[in-house]
Amino acid sequence: MSDLDPRTLVRLMKESEHLLEDPYSGKTFRPLWLRRLSIHEEVLGRNTPAAGGGIGEIRYGYSDSPFGLCRIEVGAQGILSLNFLDSPKVLDQAAAHALMLRRWPGVRCTQDHALAKTLLGDIFARDSRAPLSLHLRGSQFHLKVWRSLLTIPESCLVSYARLARMADSPGASRAVGGAVASNPIGYLVPCHRVLRTDGHLGGFKWGLERKKAMIAYEAALSDIYFRTAEGARDR
Repeated sequence: MSDLDPRTLVRLMKESEHLLEDPYSGKTFRPLWLRRLSIHEEVLGRNTPAAGGGIGEIRYGYSDSPFGLCRIEVGAQGILSLNFLDSPKVLDQAAAHALMLRRWPGVRCTQDHALAKTLLGDIFARDSRAPLSLHLRGSQFHLKVWRSLLTIPESCLVSYARLARMADSPGASRAVGGAVASNPIGYLVPCHRVLRTDGHLGGFKWGLERKKAMIAYEAALSDIYFRTAEGARDR
C-alpha cells in the first residue's frame, strides 16, 4: 500500500491512542486477538537452567504465510518462536535450526511440518478463533515489554516512546527498542506495530519491507485506515 508514508503512519498512531492500554488510567483494554492467547512466562535469571523448565520436546516445521516462509517452534507450554525466512534455501533453514539448538541445548527436537501448517493456518486465518498458547522466556524487563506489545490491537500502531510508557518504563525508549528487537515470536507478539515517533518504520529483524507489508495488511482491513485515508484526501 503505497500511501503508508510517514505522515499517514503518524496519523494512524494518533488514531490508535483511544484503543491502547494506559497504565496510569487504571483501564485495561483486552484486544480480541489477545483473548484467544494463553501466555506462559519464564523469567531468565542466573539460576535458570540453560534449557528452561517445562519445555519437553520441541516440534518445529516450515510453512508459507502471507509474509513469506515461516519457521515455528513449539514446546509443551506453547509456541516458542515464530520466524520469517527470506528464502527457502537449505542454508537459511540450517542456520535457523542451529539457532534453535543453541537456545535449547539438550532438548529433543522433532520436525513436524504438518503441525507447522496447522498452527500457521490458525494464526493467519482472518476468521480463526482457535486458541493459541505462547511460551515467552526472557528477563523480567523483556517480558514486561512483550506483555505490553500483546495489548496493542490489530491495525493499531504505537511509537517506541508510547510503548515505553505502556511498559511502565517512561524514558527508556532505547531499552524498550532492544527488548522489541529480541522478540522471538514474530507477528503474534506484534513488534511490527511499533514505529518511530516521526512515522518512520524504525528497525525490524525480519526486514523493513516485511514490516511495511504487515502494517499494510492489517491497515487495509481497518476502519482506522479508511478514516485516515479519507481525512487525508479531504485536506
